[in-house]
Amino acid sequence: MSIRGNYISIVVYIFLVAVFVLGCQDNKSALKEIEKQLEAGTPQTAAEGLEAFIETAPEDPKARLLLGQAYNALGRYNDAVEQLRKASQLYAAQPEERTAARFELARTYLRFGDRTSAFRVLRLIQRSTSDPETLHKIIDLVGDRYRTRRLTHGDSDNYSPTFSPDGTQIAFASFRTDNGEIYLMDLNGRIHQRVTYTTDFNDSSPVFLKTPNYLFYSSEPKSSRDVKVVIQSSGSTPIYAGFNLTHIHSKITREVLPVTFGARAPRASPAGNQIVYESNVDGNLELYLLDLDGVDLARFTPEDIEHKRITFNETDDGSSTFFPDGKRIVFVSSRNEVNQLYTVDIDGQNETHFNPSGHDCYNPTVSPDGQTIAYVSERDDDWEIYLIDADGKNERRVTNGIGRSIQPAFSPDGRHLVFVSDRSDTFHIYLMSFDAPVTREDLVKRLR
Repeated sequence: MSIRGNYISIVVYIFLVAVFVLGCQDNKSALKEIEKQLEAGTPQTAAEGLEAFIETAPEDPKARLLLGQAYNALGRYNDAVEQLRKASQLYAAQPEERTAARFELARTYLRFGDRTSAFRVLRLIQRSTSDPETLHKIIDLVGDRYRTRRLTHGDSDNYSPTFSPDGTQIAFASFRTDNGEIYLMDLNGRIHQRVTYTTDFNDSSPVFLKTPNYLFYSSEPKSSRDVKVVIQSSGSTPIYAGFNLTHIHSKITREVLPVTFGARAPRASPAGNQIVYESNVDGNLELYLLDLDGVDLARFTPEDIEHKRITFNETDDGSSTFFPDGKRIVFVSSRNEVNQLYTVDIDGQNETHFNPSGHDCYNPTVSPDGQTIAYVSERDDDWEIYLIDADGKNERRVTNGIGRSIQPAFSPDGRHLVFVSDRSDTFHIYLMSFDAPVTREDLVKRLR
């Protein structure tokens, strides 16, 4: 071939490469725009754009992955599975991207209720990696992040757990006698004592006072044979519940608030005998402070108790709990039609929106050192427990069982979290140990 012929071949080659590069750049730009649509919450528009894109570039794995995500958002799970399986195949030469596609595929199987297929995909990821972060992601999909033990058993619902100040006992409510009563058990689940005997009332939400041997709890008339585990009260629904105080050993019980007061969800201050609670006595759900400091708990009348309203908002405020110093609380409010976490001083000042997000949040509780908040969040049609640092950062999920996980409470030393879950079809109490994270060996057993 002549020198001129070689020159022409090189020019044509360079031209073809340039066309290819420009085409790739155009494809990337188009996918970025479609990805923005998906992130903006318009999956239908994104899906239509991706379907058209794949007509011209059927072997583009990124487009297949995004289309699978769009179908997931639209509830088209079978179509999502098809696209995500194709994406993981097309990513065969790109291990990180293939892993991301497989994770999305496993999540889709789980949403669709196909745990067998999800576990098969997760086994492929687990066998192909030793990266701790990737293993944690698998663990979060198939179970709790830390080792967990079930404490209660039987066919009756158990709920409202809280630790004693010394951390050796858990007070909880149980429906084992056909109505809600308060019991004490140790950290192995052995029942030590029944505290209440009120066959016509359902007792729940026990909290220990700073004064030893006193349990403060909610009580409401028994209206049916069904247990009612309240996640978040509504100010528009009448509440027939009040508060009682019982000495654990003498069993002497005194009424603090009558059931007509409509008060629920008491939480005790770690710093003193103060209780924060929710009530709709003034028209909608608001927070109130009840002060028992200086009150003779063996001899008092309801008139001796001082109450103070904390919040004044048009939307419901409830499900509150103290920070360790007793000067500030975190609570749930339904502003903007989403239940979110807020904080406020006990005098009602310095209110802040703690965790702006699009997810409903419930049941907050603060660690003994004040550095971590545990709460329930509803995402992907599931209720699980999350932890977040007190500065609003580093959110992470710690439960992931079949069913709902709710009502978390820290142990006094911060090493355990007790919570309620219906993963066994009945509400039972579970104990999670932060000292025992799930290992790779545990994960292998789970995936089997």
